[in-house]
Amino acid sequence: MYFKLAIKNLKRSFKDYTIYFLTLIFGVCIFYSFNSIESQKLMMKISEDYENAFDLVNTVMNIVSIFISFILGFLIIYANNYLIRRRKKEFGIYMILGMESKSLSRIIFLETLLVGILSLGIGLIIGVFLSQGLSVLTAEMFNVNLIQFKFIFSISACVKTIICFGLIYLIILIFNSFSIRKVKLINLLTVAKKNETLKIRNKKRSILFFIISILMIISAYYIILSDGMAVLGKNITISFILGAVGTFLFFFSLSGLLIKLAQSNKKQYFKNLNMFVLKQINSKINTTFISMAFICLMLFLATSMLSGGLGLNKGLNENIRDLTQFDATFCNLKGQDIKKILSDKGINLNEYVDKYVSYNIYDNKFGYRDLLNKYLTEKENSYYKIYVNEDIPIMKLSEFNKIMKMLNKQPIKLEENEYIIFTDDHENKDLLEKSLQDKTKININNHNLVPSNMKVLDVVIYNDIIKHNLATIIVNDSVLEGIVPVRSFLNLNYKLDGNNIENNLNKAIDNFDNETKSDIGYKTKNQVLAQSAGIAVTLSYLSIYIGIIFLITSAAVLALQQLSECDNNIERYKLLTKIGVDENMINKSLLIQIGIYFMVPLSLAIVHSIVGIKLASQMVTILVGVGIVNNVIFTAILLVVIYGGYFISTYLGTKKMIKQYI
Repeated sequence: MYFKLAIKNLKRSFKDYTIYFLTLIFGVCIFYSFNSIESQKLMMKISEDYENAFDLVNTVMNIVSIFISFILGFLIIYANNYLIRRRKKEFGIYMILGMESKSLSRIIFLETLLVGILSLGIGLIIGVFLSQGLSVLTAEMFNVNLIQFKFIFSISACVKTIICFGLIYLIILIFNSFSIRKVKLINLLTVAKKNETLKIRNKKRSILFFIISILMIISAYYIILSDGMAVLGKNITISFILGAVGTFLFFFSLSGLLIKLAQSNKKQYFKNLNMFVLKQINSKINTTFISMAFICLMLFLATSMLSGGLGLNKGLNENIRDLTQFDATFCNLKGQDIKKILSDKGINLNEYVDKYVSYNIYDNKFGYRDLLNKYLTEKENSYYKIYVNEDIPIMKLSEFNKIMKMLNKQPIKLEENEYIIFTDDHENKDLLEKSLQDKTKININNHNLVPSNMKVLDVVIYNDIIKHNLATIIVNDSVLEGIVPVRSFLNLNYKLDGNNIENNLNKAIDNFDNETKSDIGYKTKNQVLAQSAGIAVTLSYLSIYIGIIFLITSAAVLALQQLSECDNNIERYKLLTKIGVDENMINKSLLIQIGIYFMVPLSLAIVHSIVGIKLASQMVTILVGVGIVNNVIFTAILLVVIYGGYFISTYLGTKKMIKQYI
């Protein structure tokens, strides 16, 4: 009997609560897909470097999945609480017919168990198929070939998903049993007639709190926009606290402010069902302002992460060609002769390489402040403020020309008293050129120098993951006489059989003692390609994973709150029909009510995101030299599809619910 009742209730619930079931299934699907990445490498032909990159992606996804499991757990428990609350009258009828609370708990136990099995099963099936497409995308992002496409089922991802959602459902079982056993029959029967406690806030106090919230949010914006990248230092905590507290105060004061504004226009306030709609929205915001603030912040984080994370991925992929022009780059941060160090350890470079160039970096206490300080106010972003007190690296002309020759580029010439600048930072190249055009004089080692060319050279002279040469000054060799180098580098290209040579060189370096290994940095082209791909895929998947989960959670919570609000106010809608309000007017009021409820947190989140994306754009442009406009468009489309989909489903669900009862 219990099983039959549970099956019937499940069928009825599935029809009425489509949003709940789809959210569960989608959560399982996404969780499985992003935890199956480790198994995807079985289809790919990858080297040891790429295998390490795969391990990086898998490790990050495992760590993030712990955080995601808490988010999904909150969402599922929140949704379950809504379902239990709506069905309390049904449970009360069961108890009137003689069913004990223990028996009722068994029915709920079976229902929850069936829901868990059904959502897990369907979610896993969809996740398995989705992960196959993810495998192809992963191979493309890693720029590796598939050995052969074959159907992959990740046992480890399946076990993780079952354990995660099994624990969530176990908590729900305990919560439901406790909730039913402690409730009184009279409360079960009258729950539909009870509303959440409505506290009418003082209107003047609400306006005061609203003004304070706006001032706090504007202050947070000002810190971020004025400091730019520098805000990531000491001011990030201050701006975050101001923005978060301001957001909570905004929603805390919003209900009282809405009433004040609406009542100021009597004509619109009393038009159609505007007064009823406003009272409904005011009541809900008044009692759920904390969740509204959290939803707003989650939407802000989702849009910023999607835009910034995908932008970094694109930039890393676009820059990788410039950053892998050599087969390998050695680096010594003490300015020692790298060729001599290798020779002392028994490595003869001529056995391994076809071409190589050694070069040094010098320092003579000439900083960015001396070259660029007067131009900083003319630049929107303040990236240089971080480096304004640091010294600009200096390089010999002869060594720079050797690199140019190795890159098959034209060498440069300098007169005795001239200098030139090269960089790989496209964002601030124009600022450097402005300094050259003003014929800024510099003094290096008691030599007064003037610019040789009004243009800044665009050259990358090393292997690395990202470009980080803000500016380097090139001078004649004689200018640096008597100065000791602070860093030294060695770029090389292997002989014809590059892979075997690289393996042999790697083995030889692995035999170095720990002190020598710590003195020499070593990055091969293959290592950079693999690491760059690993970071790019990690950032992409991380932003997509967290961004989509945050979007789903935000939209699902709003949807469930509106469905709950509609269910609680069925009697009010019945009363509206009795006084002559037709169905079209009720549907229109529902659309306005749900639209405002969905748009309020989204509107503030969009404003937050404009500032957040601007900062993310600065960071991405500085780190990888590309913009994120296309990613913002992609994020907007994703937001419309997911958030808009939940909005439409909520409206259709509430309309169907009211039509069913009235």
